[in-house]
Amino acid sequence: MAEPDVLHRTELAAPGGRRLEPSGVFHLRGAVYTVTFENPAALGTFLDLYVAEADDTKVARLHLTAEGTGLPAANLRFQLSRAHQVAAAVLIAMDADGRSHSWMTHGDAGRANVLLAHDTWHPIETALPPESFISVPQLRTMLSQWAFGETLPPPAVGWLSVRDVGWF
Repeated sequence: MAEPDVLHRTELAAPGGRRLEPSGVFHLRGAVYTVTFENPAALGTFLDLYVAEADDTKVARLHLTAEGTGLPAANLRFQLSRAHQVAAAVLIAMDADGRSHSWMTHGDAGRANVLLAHDTWHPIETALPPESFISVPQLRTMLSQWAFGETLPPPAVGWLSVRDVGWF
């Protein structure tokens, strides 16, 4: 695994320079919510609820979608453990030239007794290694930077380039 290249938001695949809209699909206590975030405060409010009430057996799926197209320029998946207050994520972004870039978080919050994955339906096959674990406060900052920041991967946490994780 290599240190990540950095993409500026303007380098992402967004037809006609359209605004990128952050959204996500989240599982909370037996319900599935699709949420679009208008600003960092709205994301923070939602994350307060999510961290408190998440079904942490499920992976959250987030998208940066070019306004009016339905086409994602970047996707981020993460899972958290509420009991252990750790999380891990993978990120795929498509640049304007059609090249895919993939990263995995890199942190020091790893726990041998916690399984986190990037695919709810295949948790063993998509398990993330303990060295990818970050704290929940780091996750919150990283998600805000992912949704509204200028570069990918978000600088709040460490990232490693990984080969394509294959769901784009």
